[in-house]
Amino acid sequence: MVKENQNIDILHQEDLKGHNSFLLTNCIIDTIDLIGEFELNVHLTIEKCLINNLKIHSCWFVNGLLLKNCIVKNHVDYQMGGHNAKPIVIEGNIFTGFFNFFDCQFDNRIELRNNVFVKGTNLLGNKGEGFENSFVDGWVVENNIGNIDLNEVAV
Repeated sequence: MVKENQNIDILHQEDLKGHNSFLLTNCIIDTIDLIGEFELNVHLTIEKCLINNLKIHSCWFVNGLLLKNCIVKNHVDYQMGGHNAKPIVIEGNIFTGFFNFFDCQFDNRIELRNNVFVKGTNLLGNKGEGFENSFVDGWVVENNIGNIDLNEVAV
């Protein structure tokens, strides 16, 4: 499924069901609401979009996620996430709010490349805490601007 050059009010998990892959490109999206979608089985690609609200608390991107060249305007709260059989790639984005990774278990790689984290992220932070993120297959972090190892749970 491809949605291109659209203004989208809200994208729910129900919109993704029944698809092996889903591409959003060149869209203005008010809200992506995937809260509580354990085992999201679609490969989700979001490219060149303006996203006002990205809500992914407790979402497992089992078949991977590509978030590329987007602007995300809200504080992103990604708790109890990961559980991905395929890589999660976050590349070339601007996050204007804090990106909270809390107690995520990444079974496959997570890749952060060429992003701008205006208020930072704790993906590699909170060392030694019970809610520290775990990486079974490792992580790749390259050329990001902003702190990626904050010891915060929310800012």
